[in-house]
Amino acid sequence: TALAAAIDEAGRAGFALVEQELEAGLRSLAVPVRDRSGRAVAALNIALHAGPEPPEHSRDSMLPALRACAAGIEADLAAAFPHGCVTTP
Repeated sequence: TALAAAIDEAGRAGFALVEQELEAGLRSLAVPVRDRSGRAVAALNIALHAGPEPPEHSRDSMLPALRACAAGIEADLAAAFPHGCVTTP
């Protein structure tokens, strides 16, 4: 139930922030990469040390660049697959 709620929240927010859940001292921020239909086909992630600053600081400072990188990849996917969705295994 908790996992489903976290996935739903990440979908609503458009990103996921994990604070020391995978490993002590590790903070991770991720965004989806979408095809032209809007379907998530991949994700981009930044993993960093969960130092003394709060998770919101990492989110606020890194999320814009992470989203810009995802947008660039999405533009490349749209050019590479102009007539349909990206096929994933």
